[in-house]
Amino acid sequence: MSTDPIAALEYESTIFARHRNQYTGQAGTNAGVLDSSGYNLLTLLQLRGPSTIGELSAITGLDASTLNRQTKALLTKGFVERIPDPDGGIARKFHPTDLGNELLNEERTSSQEKYAELLSDWPEEDLRTFVKLLEKLNKAVETRVGKHWPRP
Repeated sequence: MSTDPIAALEYESTIFARHRNQYTGQAGTNAGVLDSSGYNLLTLLQLRGPSTIGELSAITGLDASTLNRQTKALLTKGFVERIPDPDGGIARKFHPTDLGNELLNEERTSSQEKYAELLSDWPEEDLRTFVKLLEKLNKAVETRVGKHWPRP
C-alpha cells in the first residue's frame, strides 16, 4: 500500500465501489430486477419526493437524456409513475409506486443485512467512525460539485 494517503484513498475507494456492487448491491430477493441506477433514482425519489427530470439532474449531475432512459426503464417495470406537479407546475413529476417502494425497501434491507454480517466483528465505535468519515467525504464531494444528495 502506498504511503501517500491520497493515492491509498483513490485505490481503496475503487476497490470499495467494486465490492459494494458485488457484495451488497442489488443481490437480494429481487436480484437483477433493479439495477444500480434504478436503486439510486428510487432512493432519491423516496427521500426527496416527486421530482422532474430537471430536478433529478440538478442533484445527480446526469443529463436529461440519461435520466429519461433511466426513468423510462423504471416506468416500464412499474416502479415509478408520472404524476401532476403537486405544486401546480406544468412539468409532470416522477414518484415511486407502491411496487417500487416495496422493491427498494427489500433491496435496502438485504444490503443492510449483508453489511451487518460483514462488519459483525467491528467494534461499534469503529463502525460509527467509518460512517462519520464516509459521510464527511461524501459531503465534501457534494460541496465541491454543488450537488447535494438529500439525507434522511
